[in-house]
Amino acid sequence: MASATWAGPYDGRYRPDHPSGDSWDCKSIGKEGGAVLLTTNIFFALGSRCTLRDPVAVSGMEATLYNAICRSDGEPWHRRIMIMRTDTGIAVIQKGARMSKLRKCE
Repeated sequence: MASATWAGPYDGRYRPDHPSGDSWDCKSIGKEGGAVLLTTNIFFALGSRCTLRDPVAVSGMEATLYNAICRSDGEPWHRRIMIMRTDTGIAVIQKGARMSKLRKCE
């Protein structure tokens, strides 16, 4: 029996949604100038990986709030991350009004 594969609402490869993002490689993951990868419950960015847990839909905003456990060098850390759909990809919003707009790779 084949196992089911569940796709998350934001699955895909992304790069910065500004002119400098045009030079980013959408094939390399988690490297300088490489893509950011988002799967059902994993967020791979430059030098870090976060496991996304406890998704909560944000009513009326096409967004989801997650508890994230992230790791790069050293000990893991916890943070809250909201991922919101945009016209060109997603916005990743973190505590301290930090927002990254990411364009979906084609």
